Amino acid sequence: MAPIKTLSGIRKVFVLTGKSTQGGNMEGPDASVGIVFGESSTDHFTFIVNPRNELPRFGEFLVVKNREGDEVLALLKSIRNLNWLMEAGRGSYDYVEKTVNVFSRGILDKSEEILATAKVLGVLRTRDGEFLPKPAPNRVPIKPGEKVYLARDEDLERIFANGHLRVGKLIARGNIEVRLDANRLVSRHFAVLAVTGAGKSNTIAVLTKELVDNVNATVVILDPHGEYQRLSWPGAKVNPIKATIDPGRIRLSELATLLGIAENASLQRRFLGLVYRTVKEEMRRDGKVVGGLPFLEAMEDKIEEWIRVYENSESKEDRVIHYYNEKGIEMPRKIQQRDLEALIRLKDYIGELKANFGEFISPVDVLGEIRPGMVNVIDLSGMEEEQMITLASFVLRGILKNRIEYLKAVRTNDRLTAREILEAYPAIRKPILVIVEEAHIFAPRGEKNPATLWLGKIAREGRKFGVGLGIVSQRPKKLDDDILSQTNTKIILKLVEPNDQRYVQQASEQISEDLLSDIASLGVGEAVIVGYAITIPAMVKVYNFEKDFNGHYGGRDIDIVEEWLEGKEEEVSEEEAIASLPL
Repeated sequence: MAPIKTLSGIRKVFVLTGKSTQGGNMEGPDASVGIVFGESSTDHFTFIVNPRNELPRFGEFLVVKNREGDEVLALLKSIRNLNWLMEAGRGSYDYVEKTVNVFSRGILDKSEEILATAKVLGVLRTRDGEFLPKPAPNRVPIKPGEKVYLARDEDLERIFANGHLRVGKLIARGNIEVRLDANRLVSRHFAVLAVTGAGKSNTIAVLTKELVDNVNATVVILDPHGEYQRLSWPGAKVNPIKATIDPGRIRLSELATLLGIAENASLQRRFLGLVYRTVKEEMRRDGKVVGGLPFLEAMEDKIEEWIRVYENSESKEDRVIHYYNEKGIEMPRKIQQRDLEALIRLKDYIGELKANFGEFISPVDVLGEIRPGMVNVIDLSGMEEEQMITLASFVLRGILKNRIEYLKAVRTNDRLTAREILEAYPAIRKPILVIVEEAHIFAPRGEKNPATLWLGKIAREGRKFGVGLGIVSQRPKKLDDDILSQTNTKIILKLVEPNDQRYVQQASEQISEDLLSDIASLGVGEAVIVGYAITIPAMVKVYNFEKDFNGHYGGRDIDIVEEWLEGKEEEVSEEEAIASLPL
């Protein structure tokens, strides 16, 4: 028999019937949806559909017994309709047309068969009747001739109710709610992946609301497009944070990225380090604490001082500047023509940063603005990518390092250090989840930047220190594969680009070949959820944040036609207003 392929559109036909599919009963009158037919194995089987009962939907959960009598849970993966009478013509149009005209509808109907294939998920109930809320691996094949039933509602409820976070309902069984385990979701990290407009922002809004409301989570969202600045729901605990950068607090590599100095501009980066350390050491010796724009201005002054040394010196031997090294020791250095050019360019970089992004330069420490038990939204909109990356690196580094230092202080009973950390960063007391929108900006595949470094560290080590990571992207193939592979729960909405699908599969042990076809067929707001936070893989209709939770966020597309039409109405009203003016 030829391999059975998924019929495009078959799922939509079933959804339009509007019928509710309830779980089957393996006892009493025949409620079976089919009989195992042909070849079967431990992980797949084919069955012929029972025409006397309601047609099962694509994605439906099924139960069938294996050869040892264990009840096995399975997922309907494909279904197709055959007519043996018509197939005898080997696809000839004339033969099929003649068959339709000659035979009655009744005879044609009796020649039809519906064949389906199902993927085995595991043993749900042993032959002794023991229920397994997390299905165990199935070790023996399904026996041909066994009847196939719809899984019971109560069994599915027991499987999917094990979690803190309500995310939606099963697509194939709309009365079954799906929950995720918050511990597993956060500690082992997660990814939300989809094309534009498929429902990523809605999914993040649902997750953050459930995390804060149900487990008092501390969540930080890095928001490049300002999508979550209006995030709200009844009783919401949301803390909008203005994105600011203090040049005096960030690392040299972060400052170089902020200024836009190229990786290969080694001389400019070297002088940046000399200026940075010298200004900081001089301030320390003077007992000053300066940040924000004044720190940049102090750097400009020092650069100008060194430029004047070159310009005002009568001989090459007099062209000597003094700087402080990493140990705080004052050192001399002769400067040459190429050094002068590097200093002038460095001064230009600082001037450009002040002129174009001065509003984001501030002595305010963003880390200190994070509040525990709230959704903390850091608005990065208006920044260039270099500035976003710099701030992200600072936030990620600060959260991880301060959590490590705080836990060490608690473990060693170092109360002074613990108190100092909490006074500066009160949110550090509890675990923190960082959600990174547009993650491909901060962790691009095949490239390294300061943010990539700290995202990688959190992905690998964060769970030991209570720092979770959620990455969100519409371009998964451009994401760093090491970081993506560390996210042990995947919430994948519609992905149609084959390269994206393959890349996600390569980075995810849980994504099988048959799941790829499911991902391409999803509608808006529908997701395949696999991994550590969910008991078994499931196709889920994610809750609508606005309709189901009376919430709001700013991630929706602009209705262009509506706004154009509004403009037309305004023009008409203006003409009427002009016409009504006295002449």
